[in-house]
Amino acid sequence: MAGDDLDLPHRNKLRSVFEEGGGAKVVAFIQGTADPELRRKLYALARQVLPDRSDVKRRFDDVIRIARAGIAEGLRQAELASARSHADEARECIDFANRVSYNLAADLAECWPGDEARRERRHLETGLRAAYDCIVWRQELGKPPDRRAMAHWAAGMHQLSLGNLVEAVFGFEAALGLAVQAAAASPATSEPKPEAYVKPGGDFGVILYYGYAGIARHLIGDASGSRQFEKACAAFEGTTQTSKDEEALEDAKFGLDQLRWVERKFVGAGTAAATSK
Repeated sequence: MAGDDLDLPHRNKLRSVFEEGGGAKVVAFIQGTADPELRRKLYALARQVLPDRSDVKRRFDDVIRIARAGIAEGLRQAELASARSHADEARECIDFANRVSYNLAADLAECWPGDEARRERRHLETGLRAAYDCIVWRQELGKPPDRRAMAHWAAGMHQLSLGNLVEAVFGFEAALGLAVQAAAASPATSEPKPEAYVKPGGDFGVILYYGYAGIARHLIGDASGSRQFEKACAAFEGTTQTSKDEEALEDAKFGLDQLRWVERKFVGAGTAAATSK
């Protein structure tokens, strides 16, 4: 039986509990589970049974409640493991908290094509805090540059939604720098400038964060921002037209759709709508 099938009974139970009593009941159910490792697994699976990004009635308070409980559980288990001098187990539990926190930041972000669910300001602030926690944990855990870049991108995205445009630029530029660092570590190239990777078939992370930084720069009045955004879109579009690698094609389409969605949302309408939520 495939691993996914082994988790099906857990997902079905979590879905039933959620439909019965929302996020609070899900947390109570998971915390009532005796096995610590299973508690972590259930918190990870709980995200899969919540309404998806296409559901405008998505309940972000439930998303936050479950994720925060999962993060607290991971940190609590890490503390207990450290007290027993089980360093590897403690690290695993902190990494669990890191992953849950990143998923929370991503789920609350206003960047997903077709996701029109309304966020209140407190949801965006929660996402920002979750992203900053990830930045710290990923640094402490010695995560590679591409993983650290993702956390900085999430922070930049929430700063953009909150109307903190300079901070958004900083977040996206930090993500871009780390993505370039990751790309330059490849044996195939050691070019330190992002422009070397912003081309059809170029590095996905560099192109994506280059485009995001362009959006934020445009919003603070930097004329180069629009050109930067368009160059990123052209790179992704070129990949969709020329690449024969199915995964690269899917990634490029995903990146292009996301950049265009965010550009329309924030450059087309400004940030007033987001910051008034």
